[in-house]
Amino acid sequence: MKLLYLCQRIPYPPDRGDRIPVFHQIKHLRQSHEVVVGSLAHQGTRRNAEMLKKELGIRVIAPDHSAFRRAIQMTLAFLQGKPLSLGYFSNSALQFRIDTEFSKEQFDAVIVFSSSMAQYVEPYKHIPRIMHFCDVDSLKWKSMAQSSHGLMRWIYGHESETLLKYERRIAAEFDASCVVSQNEAELFQKHIPGIPVHVIENGVDIEYFAAVPRHPEGLRIVFVGVMDYAPNVDAVSFFAARVWDKIHTIHPHARFVIVGSRPSKEVRNLAQIPGVEVTGYLPDIRTYLSSATISIAPLAIARGVQNKILEAMAAGVPVLTTPGVAKGLPAGAEQYVFTAEREAEPFSSALLELLKHGIARDEKAREAQKFVQQNCTWAAKLQTLDGLLSQIHSMYKKS
Repeated sequence: MKLLYLCQRIPYPPDRGDRIPVFHQIKHLRQSHEVVVGSLAHQGTRRNAEMLKKELGIRVIAPDHSAFRRAIQMTLAFLQGKPLSLGYFSNSALQFRIDTEFSKEQFDAVIVFSSSMAQYVEPYKHIPRIMHFCDVDSLKWKSMAQSSHGLMRWIYGHESETLLKYERRIAAEFDASCVVSQNEAELFQKHIPGIPVHVIENGVDIEYFAAVPRHPEGLRIVFVGVMDYAPNVDAVSFFAARVWDKIHTIHPHARFVIVGSRPSKEVRNLAQIPGVEVTGYLPDIRTYLSSATISIAPLAIARGVQNKILEAMAAGVPVLTTPGVAKGLPAGAEQYVFTAEREAEPFSSALLELLKHGIARDEKAREAQKFVQQNCTWAAKLQTLDGLLSQIHSMYKKS
């Protein structure tokens, strides 16, 4: 089949949230299909399109998407009563290129990753369309509204309401809707009732993350993530402000290492706290994982699947997270991570216990690594996508 795959950001390199599943889905699909990728070249990512094209041997359509363009489109979206997310990812050049593609030749199916990209193929109702929501994004904005104040509370709340209306309409119009976990499927069915939903779980590149042997150096606690992303900033800020002092007092030689690209000013300032290190961008995070005693993920807003946890599990690193985050892991994985409520006392107590009982901690990490090796490869997880494509394509051939 000839497939059009639409995504918000050029999925290369596959080193952050949305780029990881998109890259691996495209890599998997191109083995059996011709794939054309439509995306947006945000500032500094133009070269990424060429690298993706070279590595996977596919055609990539990715016009420039400047901050000025985004600001204009978000303003227009607000004035029109549309979700700001649609304005943020609206680009007339990409729409023109997609329309041109459809005018020249027929696609057998379209896959859209994230609801804000559905706008580009809304008119093309005669072609099988799969909407991969990843998660119910409107609920993320609702959570952010509940934890904000003043104007930002209103903006986030407005975005949640308008985006949920759009998600419901798109789910009803597309041929199939997908989310990334059973937990998200339950939320989808609650807030977008009456629409069947399929679960396409994330996998992890087992061989890549297991390739660097474990060699813990002293006592290192790591957090891995893109460090200008608000939920990640909130997580490390919570840990540094409310948990770290107790840990560092008992273990004065311990290090809290924040690993990830584009650290915000708030995150960079955490490096002034004794024992805290902020690395910034690293081309390869495996050395920091392999040397870590434990990886933490004390996220307040936990949507979709946290790739950082699957990667730590694949690397054989023990993980401490919250029950809400663990609930979003692939089926069966929750039991292989440690959990504690995201409050200062329970989280610090759980961490201190794990630091004290190294044998049990590391044994669970080995079990976690074995579990992901056996159950969480990308090839295994993407069989659902293969079956879904075949199913809706057959439906259209019969009609």
